Amino acid sequence: MPHEYTLLSDVEPTTERITTLAATVHPEGAYIEFRGGDIRQFVDAGGDPLLCLFRTRPVLRADEAAAALIAPPTAFGLWTDLTVPLGDDGRGVRLAEAIAQGLGGQLARRA
Repeated sequence: MPHEYTLLSDVEPTTERITTLAATVHPEGAYIEFRGGDIRQFVDAGGDPLLCLFRTRPVLRADEAAAALIAPPTAFGLWTDLTVPLGDDGRGVRLAEAIAQGLGGQLARRA
């Protein structure tokens, strides 16, 4: 089972933004999109998955969204689900953290 995280931000993680940020942390990896961008994945040079991002959604009810998180921030406008493969050696989480930081957002663990 993968580890589930949520990227909470006010800036949308567009393909251009996340690939630019990912290149600073994992320059030898690759980026793949599925289902017209609904599912976006970063893999390492050997093709092993590092991080998967799902379509970003606006947060309509912050109280309901916050209830699904272990330590939610006080304010956020966009919600992006992320998964890191079970057995991650730290590269997937570091990549997710770099993306969150680069967008001025926060990475939160799912409850």
